[in-house]
Amino acid sequence: MKIISIYILIAGCLYLITRPYKDNIDQMLASVKLSTFDALWLSYVEGMAVGGIIMLIIS
Repeated sequence: MKIISIYILIAGCLYLITRPYKDNIDQMLASVKLSTFDALWLSYVEGMAVGGIIMLIIS
């Protein structure tokens, strides 16, 4: 449970830190022709992969 809390805390902090750069990030996604929907799914898959690696390391 402690690890999940730390993960949520880190994700929340990263969200607050990157929030002011939202327009710049949207421009980068547009230049790569990556839609927000695709970017969300890409981040979901990346999160699952990183979570799997962390679980392998812990167990």
